[in-house]
Amino acid sequence: MYGITPDDIKYIDDKIDYQKKYLENFMMDFGDTSKSTNMLDNTYSANLNPKKYFAEINNRVNTMFNNAKDKGLKPVFVTLTAPSHYHRKYEDGNLHIDPNDTAKDLTQIWNKFTNLQIFQRMKKELGHGLVYFRVYEPHKSAVPHLHAMIFIPVNYILPVKKKYKEYFSSSSWGANKKAIDFKYTWYKQGGGAVGYIMKYITKTFKDEETKSVQHAVYWYIKHKVRRFLSSRTLAPLSIYRKVRYFFKTKYKDDFKIITQKIKAGVIYKSFDDTQICYMFYNHDTGEVEEIIIWSKNIELILNKRAEQELESMQNQKARDEFKANCKKQLEDINNPTVAIQKPIIVSVDNIPTYIFNNNQNKFVKITKVISKLKDFQLHSYYQSLQTKSLDSLNEVQHFLLTQNELVKRGLIDGGIEILNNSNSIFKI
Repeated sequence: MYGITPDDIKYIDDKIDYQKKYLENFMMDFGDTSKSTNMLDNTYSANLNPKKYFAEINNRVNTMFNNAKDKGLKPVFVTLTAPSHYHRKYEDGNLHIDPNDTAKDLTQIWNKFTNLQIFQRMKKELGHGLVYFRVYEPHKSAVPHLHAMIFIPVNYILPVKKKYKEYFSSSSWGANKKAIDFKYTWYKQGGGAVGYIMKYITKTFKDEETKSVQHAVYWYIKHKVRRFLSSRTLAPLSIYRKVRYFFKTKYKDDFKIITQKIKAGVIYKSFDDTQICYMFYNHDTGEVEEIIIWSKNIELILNKRAEQELESMQNQKARDEFKANCKKQLEDINNPTVAIQKPIIVSVDNIPTYIFNNNQNKFVKITKVISKLKDFQLHSYYQSLQTKSLDSLNEVQHFLLTQNELVKRGLIDGGIEILNNSNSIFKI
């Protein structure tokens, strides 16, 4: 079934067991000692840690539904089956097209459909792109089809349905009318729209309580087909997974809150991706404060830097001295009684302003790209410039450039200043 053979099952089971054992007995070196830690508990993987991965998906689905509800959008469920030529087989029974390639083609077809003029008009009215998540599911022949839940205004449901039927029921498409579905009423459905889509998502995970072989689960692994995809509506997982533990005791709907804070620019990555910072208003002090809520392991950074330095050293004595110095740094880091200060980046008025240059052994000023700053950062930076004296023509032009960017974004009132005219307003 689903094109899965007994050999496929054995190979996949053995591979997953090996990976699990490796993560469960993962060893980490700390100076002269080694420590065993269960990395499996902290792994987000549908195959290796399905309970943790499923809980995260369930959180994402509920958050997306709540966000869509807040925006007045209604859930619509659609099914898309690959055209008939994707279902042809060779005489020996092998698939004509690899399921992974078919899934990629379905994605392209889906993108073309959601780029129709009706969706472009909807995007213009709403101010954002289409909100959706989709799931791939195999036919028993192993050819995948696509299920998607889209969120659209109620007045767009029937027009979109008409376009959907026209687009995918045509003879050129090659799919029969029973192979497509467009559902938007949920009053007879237990659990509503959330329960309906979760039913399809649940199918992609292995049920540990049953002893029967679930061939569909092996199909995803064998053909490397992604189970679940969504629009870029919520916080990127690369950030969410790193910062969620900081917020989980503060907010019930952490995915939603973190998404809002990222879009507002108060949660952001440092320019070198080594830190994630959080800016917040401290009610006790009455000031805006900035803290680091995630940072790459300092030991890994030092080790990487040491490797690069050692590669450039030819003198053995210099290499030995450098190794001894690195060892001392690591010992100091692991010693809680030693006060270590390693200011890599210094922020002024919540803006990364100085970075420590190892070659020059001093802090150097970071060149700011005004257009890249978030709204909150830009406004804070502009306020800091207003308190400083402008002692050169370059500083005046930089101030006007910052002010123009604020005007363009509608953050302050005023007109665009022509930088070439700044000579006339600058006085020494």
